[in-house]
Amino acid sequence: MNKYLRFYPFIFTLLLFCSSTEAIAQEKKGKESKEVSKYERANAEYLMIDAQKFYLLEDYERAIAFLEQSLEIDKDNHAAYFKLGEIFLIQRKYDNGLKSIKKAQEIKPDNKFYYILAAQLHKSQSNLQAAASEYELMLKNATDYREYLLDLADVYVGLGNYDGAIKMLELTEEKYNTPNKFTTQKKELLLQAGKKKEALNMLKKLTEDFPGNESYKLEYADLLASTGNKTEAADILNSTKISTSSNFLLINLKLEEGDFEAAKPMISEIMMDKEADLSSKLLLMSNLSATGSDKISLSFLDQQQKTLYSIYPNDVEVIKTGEKVYSALAEKANSQDKAAYETQAFTALNQLKDLNPSDYEVWNQLLTKAYNQNSWDVLLINSEDALSYFPNQGLFYYYYGSAQLYSSKGDKEEANMAFDQALKLARNDESLTNKIRSKKLEFALEEENIKENRTTFQIPVASGKADREAINLMLRYLNESKEQKVIEDVLVLADDLIKEYPLDGDLFHVKAKVLFQLGRFAEAKQLIENFIKQNPANITGGLLEVYGDNLFMLNQIDAAVEQWKKAKNTGNTSDKIDKKIADKKYY
Repeated sequence: MNKYLRFYPFIFTLLLFCSSTEAIAQEKKGKESKEVSKYERANAEYLMIDAQKFYLLEDYERAIAFLEQSLEIDKDNHAAYFKLGEIFLIQRKYDNGLKSIKKAQEIKPDNKFYYILAAQLHKSQSNLQAAASEYELMLKNATDYREYLLDLADVYVGLGNYDGAIKMLELTEEKYNTPNKFTTQKKELLLQAGKKKEALNMLKKLTEDFPGNESYKLEYADLLASTGNKTEAADILNSTKISTSSNFLLINLKLEEGDFEAAKPMISEIMMDKEADLSSKLLLMSNLSATGSDKISLSFLDQQQKTLYSIYPNDVEVIKTGEKVYSALAEKANSQDKAAYETQAFTALNQLKDLNPSDYEVWNQLLTKAYNQNSWDVLLINSEDALSYFPNQGLFYYYYGSAQLYSSKGDKEEANMAFDQALKLARNDESLTNKIRSKKLEFALEEENIKENRTTFQIPVASGKADREAINLMLRYLNESKEQKVIEDVLVLADDLIKEYPLDGDLFHVKAKVLFQLGRFAEAKQLIENFIKQNPANITGGLLEVYGDNLFMLNQIDAAVEQWKKAKNTGNTSDKIDKKIADKKYY
């Protein structure tokens, strides 16, 4: 249903409240049936009372039995048919319900509740067109239906009949004597129908007919701005009384036009205004922080955020926005200011953590930020605290293990145990599992525990592709290691993985690097050439670089330089690639 139209939502319990008693009362106003005596009618009504009792007790089968007995005595008892329709709706027997309520409509066509229930039954079957027909019959045959006009408007919106929906809004305004109550909703419907010009004309006329109504002017200016008529929108806003809403619209117009200098004093004024809507201020700050630093100065944004802090010192949403703002400023700032903004972002997260230590997302942000910035000592303290609140989070154990691995107060054995616990808790989180296994691989490589690595800490692979971080760890290790036995063990590991994932160029890169380190240059050359021939789509820059390295060792200098150049163009090479190409020499 359209979110703009639900001022008076259709509440199904209203149908339950509209009990058969009211239907009976309406029946008595009609002509007495010549075929049913007053005694029979009284008996039918007593059976209805029993049915209602079981209905309220949710014993629907017995309620149906009494209703059917009532109808055997008085076949024109439309209230009984209505009650049967209600029960069938609850039981989701929609076709039965429609048969019953149609009988009620035939007997008593001026009862609005019978059309409302029929519409509800059709809506339960997702038949909006049929539901609309029931509401239309209600308008034709019944009276006093004004509270249900918005339901018909919703159905029309669902059918894409925006003109019909607008008519229902206007009829509602007429019935309640509230002209122009649904101006915003009518504007939205016209826009959905692609009638921008009609929407503009409607709002323009309202501003002319009611020149003192500021809300109409704001609506009109907002629509003008959204349709590209920014100058005209600004003129209207400048003619209105100064208000928070008009200020926000004017600021947004100036920002869209790129006139940041004109917007600055208005931004400062509205941030200082304690009466201005806080959520609008925060949205404005978020949008401004996403703007390029060449358009609005970082120091100006810093000043505005500090203003918000001073007015709302412990407001959670203000602090959350502050964290986002300072994180964005840190990304744009020069090296001199970057650290200060990062500190401000950390401060905001620590405030949020202290205000609500049970907020998982805040802890996650705090730990992620420390991890990404290599703030290992800070990460050690915070991850330990986080685990006291969230002892079953594999990600937090991963951060704790990383802190133990790299911080000045770290313990490698403790790190390894933390990674083991993180692996147990990661369960089906493939991304986290790969991160943990990469860290365990790094630990194993540092300890030169390749035997254990082969059985437990293999290079993690997801979707047929080796983890990039793990590959880089292995290559870095191979560059630094001189232990031939250990390098041979890595070769066994690489061979095992290649058998399982024969299309992964990164794994062939590792194997080629191992062969290079072992001095088996011709074998490495042949391995790479076979891979390039069979899998041209999976060639990586790193594989081409090590291809060139092996060619160089085989004294094929020009061919080596050619492969190094290809590697550079492909990307993901070592930082020595330019020097290799320039000097025509392996480094």
